[in-house]
Amino acid sequence: MTGGSRDNDGYRTQAHVTDGKPATYTRRGHDWSDTFATITNDLRALPVRDGVLDGEVVVLGSNGISDFHLLQADIARRRTDRLEYYVFDVLYLEVFDLRSAQLVERKRLLEQLLRDATASRVHLSKHLQFEGAAVFKEACAMHLEGIVCKQEASVYRSGRQDSWIKVKCTKSGTYPIVAFVEKLGANPRRAASLYLGRWEGDRLLYAGKARSGYTQAQLRDLRERLDPYIRRTSPLSVPVKKPKATWVEPDVLAEVEYSALTGEGVLREPVFKGIREDLSDSARHSIARKPAVSPPRPGVPRENILQLLPDAVVPTPEELEAYWRQVARPALKYLARRPLKLVRHVRGTTFYHKGSLPAIPASVRQLKVRKREGGEGTRVWVEDLAGLLGLVEIGAVELHPWNSTVDDIEHPGVLVFDLDPGEGIEWPFVIETALALRELMRSEGLDSWPKVTGGKGLHVMVPVTRDLTHDAAHRYTRQLAQRLASRDPDRYTVSAALDQRAGRLFIDYLRNGRGTTAIGTYSPRARAGLPIAAPVTWKQVQNGIRPDAFTLSRPFRAQP
Repeated sequence: MTGGSRDNDGYRTQAHVTDGKPATYTRRGHDWSDTFATITNDLRALPVRDGVLDGEVVVLGSNGISDFHLLQADIARRRTDRLEYYVFDVLYLEVFDLRSAQLVERKRLLEQLLRDATASRVHLSKHLQFEGAAVFKEACAMHLEGIVCKQEASVYRSGRQDSWIKVKCTKSGTYPIVAFVEKLGANPRRAASLYLGRWEGDRLLYAGKARSGYTQAQLRDLRERLDPYIRRTSPLSVPVKKPKATWVEPDVLAEVEYSALTGEGVLREPVFKGIREDLSDSARHSIARKPAVSPPRPGVPRENILQLLPDAVVPTPEELEAYWRQVARPALKYLARRPLKLVRHVRGTTFYHKGSLPAIPASVRQLKVRKREGGEGTRVWVEDLAGLLGLVEIGAVELHPWNSTVDDIEHPGVLVFDLDPGEGIEWPFVIETALALRELMRSEGLDSWPKVTGGKGLHVMVPVTRDLTHDAAHRYTRQLAQRLASRDPDRYTVSAALDQRAGRLFIDYLRNGRGTTAIGTYSPRARAGLPIAAPVTWKQVQNGIRPDAFTLSRPFRAQP
């Protein structure tokens, strides 16, 4: 016997409740508690102190059927009053890990949990215990997207499993955008259509052109959204001739419907449905991933964890205090008056911090900033030794500064290239690349200085005085990285995709952008040996200095 449930046309979402405080996460682990604010708030009405639920966020159309277009439009407008959360599974409840329980038992418990709840936006996704074919036929007659069939006795496992299948009435999928065609003469500018790709192993292949399904507002939004990712050459592994295409990094994902696939895997009549904000990696350099399922961590509110660092090694507060007293003067040259992202260690847990701050000493300043995705956030900054010691008080171990200062946060004063060697790349090649990048900068009229990262790579830092916006800096560094990578495509990559990294040196330009960061100069690292990210000289680089040459117990005096 199989159980069939309606396949809602929405965003897969997990709801985490920790000490009575709810948060919502997308399939990729992005925290969307603010985006789904009405649902997040409504979760407080559940009789749950600690737990994890699995479900889907939708917007219902006038016919009572979930409508992906309406959901996309509401998210774009930050409208939350029509969002509904249909829950189909429970993974944790209070002190119990339910993932090894049978599906039918988890469903029964979930029904009891939601039966008396007063949450108006949180609903049980009801299931049917009938022959799957009959349910599928009825779902298609109702113009639903499809059904999900699961084995009653199955346990919960993350990712695709043989114990469940999704059957769609209409064909649809998620595809990376590889290019757009611009509507000539349009003011304001807008796209006219999109070219799509598909991954086949580590190869990116052409998947078709989506000409329809857009509103005028979406076309304008697409043009602006894709602008920072424009590249001079096609990202496709097998070139296709598209003279009107403006090529982009394949980081933004589109949901499309289509009638069929050709023998070459090209979509027939693809129709644009929306951008998959919940799956997109377009901000992967600034959004760390949270595991799909993680048990509550005592002592650290889940809403403050951007990314856990389970293998971290941290110094004691006394060691940190002694270190900052020793290096404060040169360190503040690079760290003072810059918004900081923090790696904190609190009650045995090391993590990238996000969200609300604990009570902080007066020596640690706060700055209200406009978030790129909307709303307002708070960033901390320091200007003296007292500030550095204040950060130690709140458990800050690593400091990751913006490329701009609090005096002008919209314009970077430095560009960052992170030379990150993949498996099989020897250190002499990293040094060779750093020196080549220095010469490239000189040809651009720019000086540079090197920094060992305390990890496995090397940073080339480029001070700038020209009036660049963060987006302009991102485009400029991408162009330079691509120019250098084109000299030896077999050993260089500018793609952050892990399957592109083996045997290549990743020239990471993604450290440039509003709110993006790199490890701060003089910052300790939460790693074995307690290494330091240190400024060095080009002569030291030529002599083969290693990235972990300096540590908390082995101080340095090198200055660029």
